[in-house]
Amino acid sequence: MIGTPVPQGAAMPKDEINRIITEALADAGAAGISGKAITPFLLDRIVRLTGGRGLATNIALAKHNAAVGARLAVALPALPRQ
Repeated sequence: MIGTPVPQGAAMPKDEINRIITEALADAGAAGISGKAITPFLLDRIVRLTGGRGLATNIALAKHNAAVGARLAVALPALPRQ
């Protein structure tokens, strides 16, 4: 598993996004949202709570993940096999 951070220029302040995520999780719990429905609910709620900034951040992260994945795909064949 590989983790990539949100690109610095697209990242939201840590305290702000942590507060918003906590609020969105509480909203999901209050609405009885769980299982596979939780991710789309949280993404939508975060976008709403951030006035759309959360969507821009998420898109930047998705693009960054794709770029990192592409670089890995190119580099992996060159690694020695064990």
